[in-house]
Amino acid sequence: MHNEHDMPALAPRDDASHGPYGTDGTDGTDCRGCGTCCRKGGPALHAQDLELFRAGHLAPEHCLTLRAGELARDLDGELRPLERELVKLRPRQILRQSARGGDWSCLFLNQADNRCSIYAHRPAECRALLCRDTWAIRTLHAVDRVTRLDVLAAWAEGVVERAGVPGGCADPGVPWADILAAHEERCGYGVLAPVGTVGAGLRRAADELRARTPGMVHPVPLSGEPGDPAATDESAHAVEAFLEAVRFDFAFRSIVRERAGVAMEELDFLLGRTLAATAVMYGVAVRMISDGPELVVLPG
Repeated sequence: MHNEHDMPALAPRDDASHGPYGTDGTDGTDCRGCGTCCRKGGPALHAQDLELFRAGHLAPEHCLTLRAGELARDLDGELRPLERELVKLRPRQILRQSARGGDWSCLFLNQADNRCSIYAHRPAECRALLCRDTWAIRTLHAVDRVTRLDVLAAWAEGVVERAGVPGGCADPGVPWADILAAHEERCGYGVLAPVGTVGAGLRRAADELRARTPGMVHPVPLSGEPGDPAATDESAHAVEAFLEAVRFDFAFRSIVRERAGVAMEELDFLLGRTLAATAVMYGVAVRMISDGPELVVLPG
């Protein structure tokens, strides 16, 4: 799975028109330099890419983590929850309050001429991906994927080797394994997503509210409060549990920035995207009001 859930899938190989040669008479594996693949999202990273972090060609701030349970498209375009976390090169723009919109082009794509700014040191998937012959990347894409802890270890090694000053993500005194585990315990999709739990309750409540307000053109609050005639015990619990997780997620990120000295750009790698940004997985969105986060149901 290489794309975020609202991105198009990788175009499959067309064996009928591209044999060893394409219909235009060129080698079917030649890159046409159109930049389409780079605009569909950055590549997932693999064990062989860790050397790029050790050498300083890539850094944690260049990465985005899709956490286990987050929806992503596989190479065939199907939406499925990730079985394990996936670290990839980050997109050009990450919208922290919404999973939709934004520019999901790879950070290193020069959009003026479709050239890669790190071409000589590009990751393995970029080397394997040939848009008119996808055999190599289909063989590679699920093999030896790295975790956040793998990247952190390689980055720290590289900083020391380059005689840099360890700090932030490279600080050996920061217990990253414990920090990531604590975040997952409260904000993990494994806690929120299973049938009968918070995510499933949110989705049902959102579907029910849409059915009662057909044709709505503006977001409708999903309060889940006992006084709300639309609320049930299940939806009230789901709304409050999710909002509590959202509040914890925001607070946790602030603490990590303050105490571990990491940059804002590194948080999407360390902790993945915010729950506010991925709430669309459950058919809702998060907006900030004076009292804090509020859940709303978007028009169908």
